[in-house]
Amino acid sequence: MNYTNNTEYRQYIRIFFNMEKNNYSQNIQSNWDEETIDEMSYDEFAISKGLDDIYEKTKDNRFFQIIYQNAAAKMISTNYEIGLSICISYDYFKYFASCLELFEKNPNGFNEKSQEYQSIIKKIG
Repeated sequence: MNYTNNTEYRQYIRIFFNMEKNNYSQNIQSNWDEETIDEMSYDEFAISKGLDDIYEKTKDNRFFQIIYQNAAAKMISTNYEIGLSICISYDYFKYFASCLELFEKNPNGFNEKSQEYQSIIKKIG
């Protein structure tokens, strides 16, 4: 996954969360610019369910807990679910998605020595 702008990032988010176009906001105005229309074209139900599923799968893993804790601190919080929300933001999503991919394929391979974990920890700071 390699996005270089907001439009590409949002497209990856739509694919990652299996968003359905028929669930996009019905409040889109025809006089809006292309960027705003793209920003508003999302399926809030898919993202909510997706975040719940991710959190349920990862909340007990100590390495995800560290990621969530560090990410939440960016918002002056200690709430892991806020940390998860930060992890899907533009700056961190590609790193977080790599962590999830490794964790789902090889849970024991996702640890403090894995490249994916080290990359997101370095990026989050």
